[in-house]
Amino acid sequence: MIFEETLVFYDRSDAENFTKQLLTEGYRTKTKTVNTLVNEAHCKGKICELKGYFEDELKSVSEDGEIAEEITETYTSIIADIDTVIADLEGFLNKCDDGAVISDDPEVKRFLDIMKKESDGDTADDVPDGSDDFFSRMLRIMLVLNDNDMIEDVAGAGGGEPKKILRKNNKPVKDLLMSMPSDLFMGGDSQNNRRAHGIKTVINVVSGAEYHVTTPSDFSLAVNFDKLDRMVADYDIDAASYTKMKENIIAKNMVAKNILACIKNEEKTSLDEIYETVRSSSVEVSSGTDEFVFDLGREFIAEVLSEMKIMGIIKGKGNRFKA
Repeated sequence: MIFEETLVFYDRSDAENFTKQLLTEGYRTKTKTVNTLVNEAHCKGKICELKGYFEDELKSVSEDGEIAEEITETYTSIIADIDTVIADLEGFLNKCDDGAVISDDPEVKRFLDIMKKESDGDTADDVPDGSDDFFSRMLRIMLVLNDNDMIEDVAGAGGGEPKKILRKNNKPVKDLLMSMPSDLFMGGDSQNNRRAHGIKTVINVVSGAEYHVTTPSDFSLAVNFDKLDRMVADYDIDAASYTKMKENIIAKNMVAKNILACIKNEEKTSLDEIYETVRSSSVEVSSGTDEFVFDLGREFIAEVLSEMKIMGIIKGKGNRFKA
């Protein structure tokens, strides 16, 4: 159906709640579960090799142009961040013995408490100022320790809270493995240069599901976008599908209005007459600063007319229509 639109949700309960909201307003949706694979890429290597890669890339960046300036700033910042990780890790490992219960460490406890609050959806208003910097730095420490199998989770005695035990491997901090987002590696020869530095690109292929909610035709002709924005604000949706949905609704409403304007000029108007008038029409929007230009096929116009007839917006017999 031409006026139906599909919005993609990543959470089943969000899709169900959206469906219930529309049902209370008289709109019946259709939901389809689509099994998917999601690729999540990151780069992994020794901390010293990662730093060396960005230092070498920085040396090769041209001094001319805004893009070079942006890359220079980005890579300089990344190198500084890696130095911070090294210092933080050395400080943490120097104060902890092998076999220490690090979940009892005050900083680790604070970090784990913030993690729990975020996973529970709490606003964490009681977290002291500066927690963002503390959390990000502690997160990187814990991620590196996990990447190097230096944390052992042990069940608590008598069913108590599980413990996190530190297992040192006696490697220098710079030789520990660390993961970084793949989109930080921006150079044209990035892949070859990563390989030269012993940096591996790891692609995690994760199975998942999407929930495709299709709205009925009459919803597209009556929707209030401000209300719709508020409705989906807290849902985990595919942003591209939402943008496409809104763009389609705007364009199809314009087509419907053009058809109605064409039909009202005559008592009855034929499909061919409507097609000739509407197929290459244009509509100015935003006080004349933007314009929609249409290049529509006859079959598309015929389908739009058929749906408008089903919805009772127009009447028709054969290939002749009236409002």
